[in-house]
Amino acid sequence: SRHTIFLCLRSPLDRAGPASHSMTAGDDEVGCAPVENGQAGRLQAAADSNEVVPLNFRGMEVLAPMVRAGTPALRWECLRYGADLVWGEEIIDRKIIGSLRVENPAFGLVDYVSPRERVCVFSTKPEEKPKLIFQLGTASAALASEAALTVCRDVRGFDINMGCPKSFSVKGGMGAALLEKPEVACDILKTLRRNLPSSCSLTCKIRMLSSTEKTRDFMRMCEASGAEAITVHMRRREERPAEPAHWDEIVRLWDAVKVPVIANGDFFTRRQIDEYWKHIKKAIPQPGAEEGDEVNRHAGPVAVMVARGALWNPSIFCRTGEPPPFEEVVRKYTQAAVAANATFQNCKWVLSQVMAGGIGVTTPSTFGGVPMKTFNRQVSGARTMGAICELLGVPHQAADWPAKAHMTTFYRDGAGKAAFEAAGGGIEIADTGPNGEGDDEPAAAAPATDGGVDGGAAKRARLAA
Repeated sequence: SRHTIFLCLRSPLDRAGPASHSMTAGDDEVGCAPVENGQAGRLQAAADSNEVVPLNFRGMEVLAPMVRAGTPALRWECLRYGADLVWGEEIIDRKIIGSLRVENPAFGLVDYVSPRERVCVFSTKPEEKPKLIFQLGTASAALASEAALTVCRDVRGFDINMGCPKSFSVKGGMGAALLEKPEVACDILKTLRRNLPSSCSLTCKIRMLSSTEKTRDFMRMCEASGAEAITVHMRRREERPAEPAHWDEIVRLWDAVKVPVIANGDFFTRRQIDEYWKHIKKAIPQPGAEEGDEVNRHAGPVAVMVARGALWNPSIFCRTGEPPPFEEVVRKYTQAAVAANATFQNCKWVLSQVMAGGIGVTTPSTFGGVPMKTFNRQVSGARTMGAICELLGVPHQAADWPAKAHMTTFYRDGAGKAAFEAAGGGIEIADTGPNGEGDDEPAAAAPATDGGVDGGAAKRARLAA
């Protein structure tokens, strides 16, 4: 049968209320036509039947992990427009270990909540699982394993961040610091592959090292340690986002390994992505169908990972047809943010990035007839989700949503408090060390209480002792 690459993610609130949000890609909702992709259809069918299907990345276009941006609303919108997989924002191992799994029936979500701050650390919904990759920031095989086992029931796979050059990651031995510590990176991957269920994929995201051969050697180490795919950000650790990515280098790297290689860097527009695919087809002979699935799966860099281009305009994943109007993209994102119980602060930040645009992405001069700079200031000044929706012309009634919805206090003194406490929240637990976010606040720990694999056995044993 022929399938399309769009997921249909709906919660109970999606079926009622003015702010309902559907991820079904109907022609009346998305200007571009859905792209048929048998792999995506197989993933969804496998999820429905609990079958484990290995990811075949060939031809995929996926959303990159982005701090603050890779939250549910943007992920869902990218999937609705055609992304094959979505990476969540990087979350530090100790932060997820110390979180409590809470079912949020009001929004149809599964939230991982910090018992100390009572804020949501990670959020998803069950229907997203077949396409969701959890990116983990870690410098410890033991902590990585405990963190992954905590959340593995709710995601398709895990990706280890080995490329982030930001100081908080590097100082903690995470991100790009692992490029200089291959033995640690190797231990993390081997431990995760040994401990994770076979249903969870394991990948890693790296940057280029100082030479092509060093990068190839590191990729081979990752493959030998259990990585099922490797994303290469085509910049070196010291290179900043304003410096152009080295597209030609991927041609010299992909055949270092047999696992799929995903290219990342400077995919800002649909035209750039299309030009990249043409570049690869010219530079690397493409296998024919008669050469078998294994050859087709591994020959050449098989997929692209899109970061800022998707943040500026999630409809970048529309591969055919006319892209939707800019104002429609903005309003659809806002509807998704409302449906995902996003905080109004995070919604404002994402909207500010969308409305500002970036390299090669020019936004309209007005929004709803208001000069864009003026409109952006108005959105920036909004203090509730309702105020944001009013400015954008998105229907919203606060009475349709639980108390303190779209606020950071939802689990502290809002409607989520009861669910949090029912799941075992409110228990005082000893500090377990820094949370890996560059501050001095320790991460709290609490066991999951809803059965299944919770990854907290070791921690509970220490606490009991």
